[in-house]
Amino acid sequence: MKTAEKTDLRILLLEDSDLDAELIIRELKQRGIFFISHRVQTRGEFIKGVAEFRPDLILADYMLPSFDGGQALTIAKECSPGVPVIIVSGAVGEETAVELLKDGATDFVLKDRLSGRLVPAIHRALREVAGRDARELAEANLRKLNAELEQRVAERTRELWAKNSLMAQDLEMARELQLTFLPDHFPTLHCGTSKATSAVKFSSIFHPTSSVSGDYYNITRVSDTAVGIFMCDVMGHGIRAALVTAMMRALEQHLSDLAADPGALLTRMNQSLRGILGHLSTTLFTTACYIVLDIANGRLSFANAGHPSPLLVHEATEEVEVLSANRKPGPALGLFNDAQYPTYELPVEAGDLVLAFTDGLFEVENAKAEIFGIDRLREAILRRTGLPLTRLIQEVFSEVETFAGGQAFADDVCLVGMEVTHLEIDTKTLPLLVENAHQAIVG
Repeated sequence: MKTAEKTDLRILLLEDSDLDAELIIRELKQRGIFFISHRVQTRGEFIKGVAEFRPDLILADYMLPSFDGGQALTIAKECSPGVPVIIVSGAVGEETAVELLKDGATDFVLKDRLSGRLVPAIHRALREVAGRDARELAEANLRKLNAELEQRVAERTRELWAKNSLMAQDLEMARELQLTFLPDHFPTLHCGTSKATSAVKFSSIFHPTSSVSGDYYNITRVSDTAVGIFMCDVMGHGIRAALVTAMMRALEQHLSDLAADPGALLTRMNQSLRGILGHLSTTLFTTACYIVLDIANGRLSFANAGHPSPLLVHEATEEVEVLSANRKPGPALGLFNDAQYPTYELPVEAGDLVLAFTDGLFEVENAKAEIFGIDRLREAILRRTGLPLTRLIQEVFSEVETFAGGQAFADDVCLVGMEVTHLEIDTKTLPLLVENAHQAIVG
């Protein structure tokens, strides 16, 4: 039900003179003020009137026998601080009037100037009250809105915290699962030999820039005399890239029957990956390389799909050779249906090192926006030839970190090293094998 709109102004009149009270009331009526009045003359009546009559406006005489407008103003400010008080008096000096206004009186009107002064003063007072009420209402609404907004923000923050916490748990689980994809131990040659007597030794550094990585590597035994190093770097970062690394691991295991032929393995991987990624609305690919070392014939077989070329470090000559066979790598996996990846071969000797890595290792920038670069990487390796494998790759990685000057790596880093400690090749057939290898590369 709608309540009736208030039209009558409730006026509490403090006036001991019957004549003056009548003049004030007549002036209000003549000027069109619709009001209900309640007249009081003493302090007690005034206090009771303020409490019970609940006035909208107080008109107070200043001089009364036992009471005055100054005291009335003090009581009104304490009991009804929002009600305007207009002092209506005929015997107050200018200084007293100024003090009354400073103390909170809304206006001051002389009784001999009621006509033309009282009603405008009332209108001004009511406008001030209306403006004040409007401001207070707006401020109250604003406070309410702010409180509601703060509550919503707090609720949303709790929701986001809960979701972020769950996402963080999921990412941590994804990180732990992804780390299980990486080899927890390295194979030895021959099968069953110890690390100390193995013909090959391995060491690795895996440095993701976030919880999950787009880099992946694996080292597997291909035969009793051969091992393979597979490495890939998926485009992008985060969950999407990590999911593709899981696919690459599954494909590597599924195509294990091709492990002895790097080119055939990458070719079949590309076909399978195209069958999966070809259905996506966005382009997604991965670079990859695969290297097989056979200690029985002293050969290194490799194929490359858009990946940074691994390095072959000859300890005897202190030279660093790029495993590219003087040819450009094939395209990245997942881009072209009919891509073919040939297998190249090179001879190796005891003491040689093979280093495979992702581009995050050498594309690090320093504070001057300079890139570490592949040339610096080769020089860093050359300065450390002769060091044990693990120490070599750790010092190389530390040099890259020092170059970055404390800046976070922009990309994941994967670095794998393989040392050929000895071969089981017949030295009489070595020259023929070397010649055949070089003919295969040139051809």
